Amino acid sequence: MNPSLHHALYGPQSLNHQLFMVINHAHHPLLDPVMEAMIYLGGSRIVYLYVAILLCVSLARREALPLSYVWLYCLTTAIGIGLEEWLKVFFSVPRPPLAIGLDQVRVLGEVKLKNSLPSGHALFAFVTAVTLSWRRGPAWKVPLYFFAILVAYSRVYVGAHYPLDVAAGAVVGAATGWLVWQGYEVLARRRRPIN
Repeated sequence: MNPSLHHALYGPQSLNHQLFMVINHAHHPLLDPVMEAMIYLGGSRIVYLYVAILLCVSLARREALPLSYVWLYCLTTAIGIGLEEWLKVFFSVPRPPLAIGLDQVRVLGEVKLKNSLPSGHALFAFVTAVTLSWRRGPAWKVPLYFFAILVAYSRVYVGAHYPLDVAAGAVVGAATGWLVWQGYEVLARRRRPIN
């Protein structure tokens, strides 16, 4: 990233930096375990467990969760993870503990120092929310988006990412889910026989 742009977006006077400091230092002992749990529940490393659960639900109650949601979730997650890796290398933004200093950042969990933009956890959480709640009612949307927002917030709370990283991850994740579903629906319409 261009040094002057980096300074404008991540420098000590930036809104991004100031929001990070407020959220990261506004901790509560009751919230700490919840936010630490989000490190694991919101990460793409657990996608295999999620897919296994979704497959079981789909096989048991196909009317509640059609199989198309499961395989589109797998596809969207794979694309999202690929985009995340590429964007992290492309932008190469240091994480808050390296940029600000470990003595000023409250870190819960593993200390990571590089590739902050975008947040992979936020990307994965919003891929999950958009893909699994597509064309569904509040019973699906509310818990999935609540989970995605909680995961995104937790990334700043635990000192792993800046708010801008989280917002970028959320946008990329949501856009990936939206684009994959749009493509699927276009292909499904084309395959339908014309009467």
